[in-house]
Amino acid sequence: MSEKKFFSIQWKLVTANLFLPLLAMTMATAFTIHAIDSFIFHQAQNKIINDLNSAHEIYYSNLKCLNKVISQGAVSYPLVQAFLNRDQAALKREIQSLRQCEGLSFLSLTDSNGRVLMRANNPSLKADFPSLKILSKALIGSPSTSTEVLPAKEIIKENKDLEHLVEIKVIATPKARKREIKKLSSGMFIMAACPIHDPQGNIIGSIYGGKLLNHNNFLVDKIKKVIFSDAVFSGQDIGTATIFQDDVRITTNVLDSSGHRAIGTRVSKEVYERVILHHQKWTDRAFVVNNWYISAYEPIYNSRNKAIGILYVGMLEKPFIDFRNHVIVVLVIILALGCLLTFLVVFFYARNFSRRIRGMEDGLQQVAEGRLETVVPVTGNDEIGQLENYLNQMIRALRDRDASIDQLHKELEDKVTQRTSELEKRNRELIEMKHHLLEMMEDKKSINFRLEESLTHLQQAQQQLVRSGKLAALGSLVAGVAHEINNPINIISGNLELLEMDPETRKRFSTEIEIVTHQANRIKKIIGNMLGFSRVRQTPLQELDINDIIEKVITPLRAQLENLKIKVIINPSTPAHVMSDEDSLIQILNNLIINSIQAMPDGGKLEINTVVTEDRREIIISDTGCGMTSEQVENMFNPFYSTKPDGTGLGLSISYELIRTLGGDIDVNSTMNEGTTIAIILPGNPLFSMGDK
Repeated sequence: MSEKKFFSIQWKLVTANLFLPLLAMTMATAFTIHAIDSFIFHQAQNKIINDLNSAHEIYYSNLKCLNKVISQGAVSYPLVQAFLNRDQAALKREIQSLRQCEGLSFLSLTDSNGRVLMRANNPSLKADFPSLKILSKALIGSPSTSTEVLPAKEIIKENKDLEHLVEIKVIATPKARKREIKKLSSGMFIMAACPIHDPQGNIIGSIYGGKLLNHNNFLVDKIKKVIFSDAVFSGQDIGTATIFQDDVRITTNVLDSSGHRAIGTRVSKEVYERVILHHQKWTDRAFVVNNWYISAYEPIYNSRNKAIGILYVGMLEKPFIDFRNHVIVVLVIILALGCLLTFLVVFFYARNFSRRIRGMEDGLQQVAEGRLETVVPVTGNDEIGQLENYLNQMIRALRDRDASIDQLHKELEDKVTQRTSELEKRNRELIEMKHHLLEMMEDKKSINFRLEESLTHLQQAQQQLVRSGKLAALGSLVAGVAHEINNPINIISGNLELLEMDPETRKRFSTEIEIVTHQANRIKKIIGNMLGFSRVRQTPLQELDINDIIEKVITPLRAQLENLKIKVIINPSTPAHVMSDEDSLIQILNNLIINSIQAMPDGGKLEINTVVTEDRREIIISDTGCGMTSEQVENMFNPFYSTKPDGTGLGLSISYELIRTLGGDIDVNSTMNEGTTIAIILPGNPLFSMGDK
């Protein structure tokens, strides 16, 4: 098939008409496969969960039956009479008969203190105290059952014949946890204990017994028979059940590759951690011995609520996989046949449609070559037939108009020549007008820029005048208020000193005197700050080195900085001379640096840089503290504004007024949780500006 034919309208129609059905069928197939897969395995998992619940009931019903057997023995009249009479022969006869009748692995009696009086399988060994929690409960009058793992020495005490049944060779199993163990020497038992009462209802002893689960396949076979009944696939049982001691199979109907029960194999590490360590059920597909099973596990607890084993039920996954695959194959075959039938139908109609289109294509090609006498054959009464009629009408119209075009051509040439001349003239006029407009726009931009710049400077000047006016008025007010408050405070402080001179008064009101003294001192501190604010004034200037001033401020603070784990970095620009007032500069720097230190209570970095230019000097203080919001930055130099609970809000106001008095300014840039940078800007001195460069 040539490339031209492949991209013909026939194949485009086939492709276009098949694309959406194929896409829909593909999506439907994928969705159906997913739905079938999810449904089947969801149903299988729900079933295995129900099966696990049933296995749980069967397991614990055996515990109840054992408890019933032990309870009946505890109320047996011959046993109670032999117990009261301490008739050793009768006791031995009764418990051995009960053990053999009920198929128990062991059966023993104790007195009211828990001391063994008689063991059915080891009568000669007695007078010891078994450490079983169910026995303790029975001796206080509460019959109880549990699953317990007994060590070899305890098992031998109860029944020497159990020693060879307990031992299980541990078989290395893929995906099991690493564990250095060759065989199990302990045994897992279902046990029950009941109190023995005398005729007056007093507890005179207890009876306890149990059944060994190691190599005892009766219980797992019963679970399999009840739950899975006759479920068979290809001659193989689908359902299985297992009881684990820790992570080792001690009884199971799962078969290994040789067809024997897989006793001694181990559970996977993933299941062990979920069930034994985290006390959770586990339900999922799992590789069990040599096949994939849909499995469910739950922990088995002893009387101390410790997970000592696992109860397992599982179904072969292969029957579900085969059923799913069969359904999917049938579905795919049906959809493939549908796609093939769709293709054949679409291909037939597309080929007929393409043939008629090619007929019109040949006619149009002849018209394009100038043969206007061509007639396209009409092949039907549908839309394509109408299109063929319209095509013939168009060819006739073209023949009629072809003659008129030649006549109009000459007239058009004359009009084009005339219009071209007019357009050239208009174009020249437009170019001149454009140049004129560009010149006017440039002048307007220059005027607007100068107006905006002047307006900005005017706004800044207004803000500074308003702040300076407020500060000046506030300074006068503060001086008067501070003076008026200072006198009463001095009187209060003097009277407090007199009160402290009286021992009886000082002893009786020591707390109140201390509080009043502290508050009076705090008021004096505030008054001192207020007086400092009111004393900002012009001072004589002298030549100073900025770096020396910075060192004088930092030196007393170094110990505090080291304690707070604040790293100080000073980058001086040498030399950095300025005409200023030393005390004012020290006070400004001290206030700003202390604020930076207080912003870094957990440590950080404090960096001080000096920058010298021809017309200005800058001291830049940067910290990595908590930073400030835009509102805090705007208000930080306002009098009595403070974010500290014990602050007066005057330190930064005084600093700002001092720097303005020295002819300088302060610029602040701060980001929350990142830090603050404050630039102190001082005017340069032309007398030594060249030397500072």
